[in-house]
Amino acid sequence: MEKRNWLIIFLITILVVVAIFAVLEFSKVSNLKTINNQLEEERTRLSQEKEQLLSEREELRNENKKLNSQIKMMEEDVNKIYKSCMTENACKGKYPGIRWECNNVGDFVEDNPTHVCVCDSSCKITITPK
Repeated sequence: MEKRNWLIIFLITILVVVAIFAVLEFSKVSNLKTINNQLEEERTRLSQEKEQLLSEREELRNENKKLNSQIKMMEEDVNKIYKSCMTENACKGKYPGIRWECNNVGDFVEDNPTHVCVCDSSCKITITPK
């Protein structure tokens, strides 16, 4: 009879251990599913963010192409402008409508200019204080 009691205790102990192990495994699987769902949500969010960034990059590339085209046209236009003032005043060799830093008589000055000069299309200079 005593062997039988020990056998029952042993079987109950094994049953308890197996039950605890089963609960722990179920908990682990449940946690793994939760983590997997979180990872899937994060992957979806990152994928959407990636698509948005790719779209923004394409928009910026298009804007860059547009701006480069405008810059190219401006460069071509500036290259077509010729120095029309051939008179013997401060406007000689200057582009009409293009300002430069100057002194009070219209001479180009790099150090400490006091005025801003501009020539009109008829080669008349306008000198204004800075």
